[in-house]
Amino acid sequence: MEEDSRPRRGRAPKRAAILDAARRVFGRDGYSRTSIDAIAGEAAVSTRTIYNHFEGKEQLFAVVLKSSATQVAETFETTLRSELGDEPSSATRLEADLVVIGRALLRQSLDHPEHFAMIRQITAEAPHFPDAVLRDWRDAGPLRVRRAVADRLAAFARQGLLREVEPFRAAGHLVALTSAELTSQYRPWGDPPTDAEVDDALRAGVAAFLHGYVSDPTPTGAAPSD
Repeated sequence: MEEDSRPRRGRAPKRAAILDAARRVFGRDGYSRTSIDAIAGEAAVSTRTIYNHFEGKEQLFAVVLKSSATQVAETFETTLRSELGDEPSSATRLEADLVVIGRALLRQSLDHPEHFAMIRQITAEAPHFPDAVLRDWRDAGPLRVRRAVADRLAAFARQGLLREVEPFRAAGHLVALTSAELTSQYRPWGDPPTDAEVDDALRAGVAAFLHGYVSDPTPTGAAPSD
């Protein structure tokens, strides 16, 4: 499943069209039901053109999955840099900064619907894919996003705003707490949440996270006040 990455004149637009079409078709039909003919029709190219770029469906799927996950992770990192910057946080900003992180996590599925449609489709089929394909996807997407969150939490801990944490684990807790109320499993009977409900759920999740992780402002050994 080695990918030929050598640039060739005139190939890039067609390759991009094939990847975009494959993402849509895999997201709509799943891996097993998707055919090269269907992808060719969606991309408005011949099947021969697809085989000029990819060895077959398995390699095409692997490339689409990894490149799409990379795009999601890069967008997430850009959002954090844009909204949080590189300046240290503060005790008065910590909760708001964590809400920003939670909102950026939630926006991933809204900003990249075709990618997450593909992820939902392949979940049931995951045991049938080579481990390398799934590992590349996790490294490029979910783990990269979680590491970005972990880096922010580690910075907060160095500033004394959070207690000493294992950043990667704490990042998993923040992800879970800020998304729990907004998953389809939590709201199977309800309408999609309003913006106000999303904001309220994010703040509740952040409050729960801070309850476990916020730094104790009382100096060690200090006597409790009456």
